[in-house]
Amino acid sequence: DLIFSDEFMDDNRQFADGMDTRWTSEDRPGVTNGALQYYNSSHVKTSDGMLVIETTNQDASWDEHDMNGTYLDSFTRNYVSGLVSTWNKFCFTSGMIEVSLQLPGRPGTGGLWPAFWMLGNLGRAHYLESTKGVWPWSYDTCGDSEEAKRQLQGQKYTACKDGSRGRGSPEIDIIEAQPGDLVVTYPNVSHINGSNYNTSVGRPMITTSLQVAPGIDHNIRPQVPDLPKQGEWYKTLYPIGGEEYSPGMNGMLNNYWYGQVISDYPLPEIWQDGLSVNTQHDDRFYEEQHVFRTEWQSGKDGYIRWYWGDKFIHEINAKTLQSKPGAKDTVTQIPYEAMYLILNTDVSPKWGWNSCNMSDPCIQKLPDVCNPNGDLICTDCSNPRCVQCEDQQWFKDFCQDINPNDPAKFKVDYVRVYQDHNDPTHTVGCNPPGLETRQILQDNWEKYTFDPGVNKQGPLRDIAHGGGKCKGIQDCGGANRGGCVEGVCECSTNKWTGPFCVTPFKGEFATGKPLAS
Repeated sequence: DLIFSDEFMDDNRQFADGMDTRWTSEDRPGVTNGALQYYNSSHVKTSDGMLVIETTNQDASWDEHDMNGTYLDSFTRNYVSGLVSTWNKFCFTSGMIEVSLQLPGRPGTGGLWPAFWMLGNLGRAHYLESTKGVWPWSYDTCGDSEEAKRQLQGQKYTACKDGSRGRGSPEIDIIEAQPGDLVVTYPNVSHINGSNYNTSVGRPMITTSLQVAPGIDHNIRPQVPDLPKQGEWYKTLYPIGGEEYSPGMNGMLNNYWYGQVISDYPLPEIWQDGLSVNTQHDDRFYEEQHVFRTEWQSGKDGYIRWYWGDKFIHEINAKTLQSKPGAKDTVTQIPYEAMYLILNTDVSPKWGWNSCNMSDPCIQKLPDVCNPNGDLICTDCSNPRCVQCEDQQWFKDFCQDINPNDPAKFKVDYVRVYQDHNDPTHTVGCNPPGLETRQILQDNWEKYTFDPGVNKQGPLRDIAHGGGKCKGIQDCGGANRGGCVEGVCECSTNKWTGPFCVTPFKGEFATGKPLAS
């Protein structure tokens, strides 16, 4: 059954807080993975029957305050982009997620990080206070091994209290795209058939992942960028080959991401695991729409399967997780929390950026352009020193691709979610019985709110029923949805709401009350 569909057919929809019953676009800086962008809701729009997320090389500034509203400091970023999510508006557990999208930028030019992904509703993307102790936990066991007892200190809501469930905010990355022209070759890579092969995966490529915690213990983990040694990684997830992979796709284990430290106190540190696969693709994904599909089934026999159209990419299942090295009472579960949808484009030097050629005489004369490790640290497109050297031609191309007059555009034709109504594990809602989130969010509202010392209204505004300023009926959804009366939209039906009567009247944030003047 189709339980969610957004075809983005209404042009000029707005997704800022308080505008839409399904989606909310952010107005705040990105804060993870070395983000360089500021998210602005003006960069998320609908046009020609598609959702469009734009990325530009322009400055954005903002102020931050303490909890009393006292000014602390001002900040500036050199890039502006967009993130839009269904956090705390539309969530579900288990199902099939399908998206049709066209990637932004050019396939051979690195710099952009477009993604479509999911998080458990207990964590709000880019709100670090909300994700402490919950991202990306997917662990419902009160283990009694020494390893389990130590790792449980990093989980905020554990199963070690009578009647409690282990709670968290696991992550499923449906697609993360990495453009560029780098090709990495790996010699003598082990295959499930016992043979070794020379293999290579290059950009442009996509990454599909499951992020869970607790991860493999600190002393037996593989080290980036080495491929795992025997006993360091999930036994069934070979670097290449095996039942988890499609035999017809050029994909292999993502050896540049095995996870990260999520708690460094008390020592030794606690890690999460990124079960991740890179798959090479071609230029067409940046030129036309393509369909991606993910099947998520929770439960003891659960799985996550990723597809390009009808082509299988790879699978992570309960058997995969059970092959985790270390104590058996630290094994994670296929996500069982209610999860929400996220679409965004980031700009980060940790994703698809070319290294500097430190032997280039031009680079050597500009110590403020690259650090000794070969990382580009001059990242302002308006600074001529950043694009002065021939070695940095890729960065010059990247800056041209995100010109404010002709921005890079991440185009999404539709997002759909299907469920089996006969399967009791398939549920809809952000506050499911036994795994509620509403009270936790209400009790900790400031952790889910940007600059809460000023934004006292909380994480999400209610959706008004009309009240937007208008010049004519088309500003109010058209004749079947609303009218423009004395310069103000009045919604004429309870099927459509929002200040401009263009979002479905559903969900707890649809108040039925007009926008206050």
